[in-house]
Amino acid sequence: MFRTFQPVEYTTEAGGSNMQEFAGNALTTADVCRKLNVTPREVHRLVAEGYLDVVAISRFKHGVMPLFSEDQVVRVRKKIPSILRGWDREKGARWGKDAARERLRNWCALHRTRARKERFLQALADLPEKSGRLLRAAYYLYHLNHYAKAGESYLYDLKEQVLKAMSVSFTAADGLQIYFIPGRDRIRLCPDCRRRARKEKRTYLEFAEMTGGCAHCQRDEGYFSLYEFQIAYDDHHFCFHSPAQVAGKWLKGKKLPTRESSEREGGYPFGRPISAGEAVAVNLAEVIEELESFLASQGLAAKLISDPPISRTGQPAVSRR
Repeated sequence: MFRTFQPVEYTTEAGGSNMQEFAGNALTTADVCRKLNVTPREVHRLVAEGYLDVVAISRFKHGVMPLFSEDQVVRVRKKIPSILRGWDREKGARWGKDAARERLRNWCALHRTRARKERFLQALADLPEKSGRLLRAAYYLYHLNHYAKAGESYLYDLKEQVLKAMSVSFTAADGLQIYFIPGRDRIRLCPDCRRRARKEKRTYLEFAEMTGGCAHCQRDEGYFSLYEFQIAYDDHHFCFHSPAQVAGKWLKGKKLPTRESSEREGGYPFGRPISAGEAVAVNLAEVIEELESFLASQGLAAKLISDPPISRTGQPAVSRR
């Protein structure tokens, strides 16, 4: 029986040690992935099955980051081989030969990704310095974006910092082009329209899209507009999006071209798309370290910035001394 993973469940270490002292030795999900050689999804499963406890959380604009006890992670590391074998047996019993084929596919994807990553990073040495630096950051930003979409939503904070740094320090000559993509308005239905939607057994979103609301509904003009970051040089191409409400703060005053439709976010080193299976083959800790290093090279804060760790009471932890 799995426990439901709830990163917002505020807990403290056994024995009630003060959170502020503990936070200095706490491990993030990325740290745990590196120490145990597992993926973030497997970290969540270790929590769900009771092998790891979330001892604190750090709040970010886009989510919360769980923190773990280093001592507990060290203890679990000794059990990881048997835990992983157990998971494999469980999957094998459920899926039979399909499970073995999936393991083989994952193994092949891992080794292909490592080889392609080295080839890509080596190829950057032949490019102009700024273009190479931009493409290297874009490569790791693609993987960060994948992890964020897969559930590590607090990573969007770091994505914003990286895109902002790119917009400040790089130009079309380096391989960066930014477009404004106008989007539709957000319609907030009035009480009468909400009643009509419920009567017609439609969601509010469906009703708003179908009717456009009425004169009494509120409209947030261009709410779904976004900025598109196109990074391309030679055969390499990456695409990222940021909501207009977010990126508009840094891009204010810049004259940017407009496009009517957006391209799907993606990464295409040597013109070939990176698959979802390959994305997780690049360790999350490596991704974060590379992007923090990129920010540091631009003279910017190079850490995920959050509020202080939270205790069971929901208040920032303070020293009891």
